[in-house]
Amino acid sequence: MNSFDSRALVLVLALLLTGCAEGPARPARIERMTAAELEARLPQPVAALPPEQIVEMVRQGAATNEIIGRITQSGSRYRLSATAIVDLGRQGVPLEVLDYMVSAERTRIFDDMAAEAQRREQACLQRIAQEASLCSLQAMQPMWPCWPHPMNWFP
Repeated sequence: MNSFDSRALVLVLALLLTGCAEGPARPARIERMTAAELEARLPQPVAALPPEQIVEMVRQGAATNEIIGRITQSGSRYRLSATAIVDLGRQGVPLEVLDYMVSAERTRIFDDMAAEAQRREQACLQRIAQEASLCSLQAMQPMWPCWPHPMNWFP
């Protein structure tokens, strides 16, 4: 081998070894959402029965169970702030109604989150099944080309 070939070989080996010398890959960074970003991503609740009508029903003497029934029947959703809850309480809305309004929205959010997690899990399981199927197909194929194959691959 002449000196040029040996230098080229040393250079190639050095480049290969530097590629192997890198540290482990960094894990992906998880971006955290702020409360405002989370609030913007959550679907906005729909109140077919606005809080003002609930206050009016209370003033007309409607029973707690009747008010909760109307909220349920209308499919209304409320994302109430602490101030709004206190204001509704001061206007006479029973605590049971306020508790129902808050817990129904919380339950709906958790149900939506669970449905999304279930959807993602199903997609992941489907992807795993596809990859397992591909791997089993590859395992059934021969690893080397059919005979005759060259015994000496290097000149």
